[in-house]
Amino acid sequence: MLAYQRLRAAKHSNTTALVAVFISSLLAYTLWELTDVQTLRKNSFKWHHTDNPIPHTIWYKLGPQGLSEDASGWVDGCLSKNPTWKAQYMMDQNADEWVASSFSDRPDIVRSFRNLTTPILKADFLRYLLLYREGGMWFDLDVECGETPIDDWIPTAWKANTSLVVGWEFDAGLPNDVSHQLESWTIMSRPGSPYMLQAINDITQAIHDEAGEHSVPISELKLHMLPNVIDFTGPARLTRSVFKALEQTLGTDVDRRLVQGILEPTQLGDVLFMPGWAFSATQGQYPEEDRDKIGSRLVIHHYAGSWKNEHGGERI
Repeated sequence: MLAYQRLRAAKHSNTTALVAVFISSLLAYTLWELTDVQTLRKNSFKWHHTDNPIPHTIWYKLGPQGLSEDASGWVDGCLSKNPTWKAQYMMDQNADEWVASSFSDRPDIVRSFRNLTTPILKADFLRYLLLYREGGMWFDLDVECGETPIDDWIPTAWKANTSLVVGWEFDAGLPNDVSHQLESWTIMSRPGSPYMLQAINDITQAIHDEAGEHSVPISELKLHMLPNVIDFTGPARLTRSVFKALEQTLGTDVDRRLVQGILEPTQLGDVLFMPGWAFSATQGQYPEEDRDKIGSRLVIHHYAGSWKNEHGGERI
């Protein structure tokens, strides 16, 4: 009888210990989540204005298989046409390390980025992080430079007060009551941009929201759980974030029609909007009467679409 009581007491003690460990782990996870959310809210509209010029750096993200022959040719072509610009490459490991170091004051960002496992989500997120902290130009690997030098993209009169250059993807030929969308394969930015920070904060919040909605850690978020990539981290997200931040910086509602259906670069605040022909010439059609007014395309996007698979990107 005594032996039975001891055995039962031991089992009870083990069970109590396991429950205690579980509760402690759950509490730690909850506190971590709360800390992240509190950090996010504290920094939601916090940015650091800078008058620094746009650095002459083109950022690229390499997958596990590195540069393809085509991509290598496009990169070399861009650099030969723009000798004052240099290329910088990020791969998965050094991207994680760079984010951890560069955003150590934002544990919500670091945790969200490092725990994502879908390549395209991380690549989208990374471009905004790089441009916010470092500035320069983001190119997807399937972007080829046109004949116009990058230094000539911004009209001289606007160079001093342009902090962001974005281009329309879906704009030409669309009525104003249809959704117009910016592209995200070519973005130019000064460091410290409020527009890139808005995209960062919006994505970080969305990651937390989706993980909570599905009751999974960020590392277990999968593509099929999300609305769609374009809306979650891609061009649609960029479009919303840019206009949201514009309203914050200008202190007023912004009528998007001011920069829609444009035939030449148009500035709103310190954002330069490029017409569809500049970065996305193959999307949309200009009316016959406008075709002699458009310029030569600044980049050629080859639509490699390496992210369009079940993994959301390239794997070894």
